[in-house]
Amino acid sequence: MSTLDRLIPINAPSDADVSLGFIPLIDSAPFVIAKEKGFFEKEGVNVVLSKEASWASIRDKVAFNLLQGAHMLASMPLASGLGVGSAKVNIQTSFTVSQNGNGITVSNELYQLMSTETNNSNEIRNGKALKSVMAKKGKHEKPLKFAMVYPYSSHHYQLRDWLSRANIDPDKDVELIVVPPTKMIDFLKNSAIDGYCVGEPWNSLAVEQGIGHMIVTGYEIWGNTPEKVLGVNQNWANANSEQHDALIRALNTACEWVDDAANLEELLSVLSHPDYLNCPAEQLRYGFSAIKPSGQFDWPMEAYQKFSSDKINRPNTDYALWLLGQMNRWGQLPAVSSLLDFAINTFDDRVYCRALNINQPCKPYSLTGLLSESDWLKGVAEDKIRIHPDGIEFGFDYL
Repeated sequence: MSTLDRLIPINAPSDADVSLGFIPLIDSAPFVIAKEKGFFEKEGVNVVLSKEASWASIRDKVAFNLLQGAHMLASMPLASGLGVGSAKVNIQTSFTVSQNGNGITVSNELYQLMSTETNNSNEIRNGKALKSVMAKKGKHEKPLKFAMVYPYSSHHYQLRDWLSRANIDPDKDVELIVVPPTKMIDFLKNSAIDGYCVGEPWNSLAVEQGIGHMIVTGYEIWGNTPEKVLGVNQNWANANSEQHDALIRALNTACEWVDDAANLEELLSVLSHPDYLNCPAEQLRYGFSAIKPSGQFDWPMEAYQKFSSDKINRPNTDYALWLLGQMNRWGQLPAVSSLLDFAINTFDDRVYCRALNINQPCKPYSLTGLLSESDWLKGVAEDKIRIHPDGIEFGFDYL
């Protein structure tokens, strides 16, 4: 038992408030709506939402049970359970609240340099133009600096994957730093960074404000993939299964509500409130519709954030294994006795089925039937295994 495990109170009273953290991003919408529309209350659970400044704050507060759960990056429960980047604390997810929504944006100056290297938009999107720009940099010039939101995040891994496919070494050829999502635009505006990978609305807003160019979406790199989840302290979840199930049911209802186009205007109004995203409703619209800042980049329709369906909300063990493969690829994965067991226990589909009264058997886990875990890690590290271009629900391509 770790020191943190001993400090965490396990048996919270069943009628106590449940505190859930969130970061003011578009994909916190299901948490906000479940609170504001009374969906938590209808499920018999009294939820207090806590607006947090960074993913590290979310991680630490859930680990110490100051928050029982939170709006989390999908990779955060895995990293916490492995003890990478923080003390080892078991955090689980049994509900995904969103998929997609990430993008890579570069500064106007870097975009101009890339544009002088090619008039082919595909070569800007796939990073070949960036590679050409870097080839002309002098040996003594500072490397280009890119930001991502958290070391154990899809943003970090998508940025690294995109650079790598353009034959740019993310560890040697560029500098990568962590910047909170809400600070990305300021960093780009002040030339502290040359580009970033972040979720909406921070790509669209950079374009709207004329300080950057959005060049590629996360969907074009990995297809449809889970983005944010409900992550909960596993000790709390084990001792409070009824409350945990109630959270899942309320969020499931909220995700359906958020995806209903008839609710868009009310949704924008609620999210724009200072208690939540504190941003004009018209700017938030970019995250929920085909309306984007004009003239620079058109998002593929498939790249938009989506919130509701069994394929989106159900924990996806294949994706957990993919993230573990990315951690290994970039030198973050410690020794694990069984990747599959760890993935199943962290992305716990059994609780999802219990909470939503789904009787069908949990999904079969076939990956280890095809490859040994060591071969799986090797294949991902060598970029010989990729997510299917249409997304994780279609499995993997073996190159």
